[in-house]
Amino acid sequence: MARPSVAAKWEEPSALAGMTVGALSAHLVRAAGATLAYLDRTDPHQVPDTELLTPVSYFHAAVDSPIHEQIKTVSASESSIGHAATVDKCKEVANQMRQRFAVEPSDRLVGALGNRLLTLDDFCRTRLIEVLLHLDDLAVSTGEERPETDPEGPAIVIDITLGIARRLRGDWQVLYGLTRAERAAAPAVFPVF
Repeated sequence: MARPSVAAKWEEPSALAGMTVGALSAHLVRAAGATLAYLDRTDPHQVPDTELLTPVSYFHAAVDSPIHEQIKTVSASESSIGHAATVDKCKEVANQMRQRFAVEPSDRLVGALGNRLLTLDDFCRTRLIEVLLHLDDLAVSTGEERPETDPEGPAIVIDITLGIARRLRGDWQVLYGLTRAERAAAPAVFPVF
């Protein structure tokens, strides 16, 4: 995000439809930093009154949410602080997350999608999807190489997105989508988002 190519293309359209490179950058910071906001607004002693969300059920519910257009508007607004300030904000969010995660148990519950809860560990997995995919979007948008990431990250994202596909289309349609495209029913299994 701190690279000059991002600053140079700040106001240009990104690879993500409806967002400039600046808005995509601001969204990337917000997507990661949402973990802090969710921690802050959830009582650490809250007891779930329904089944906990998983990363798959979280995204399954979120995919149909009308919030996507609002995300574009908020991201555009947040990018108005400019490249340097967004980079500083990203560094501060990363620092706060390192400090916070050092003291929070991974099974700590956080609220998402209204009053639904999921573990901090699972919520971080949902953020990993956002961060990795939008990091790639940012690289494509600026002509940069995608930064190296821990190989465990894409493996986690693949696991969750396969889970979403299974939930949306069923196991056999996923198998057909992966191995027998001629038998796959419409709509296509992939992409899941």
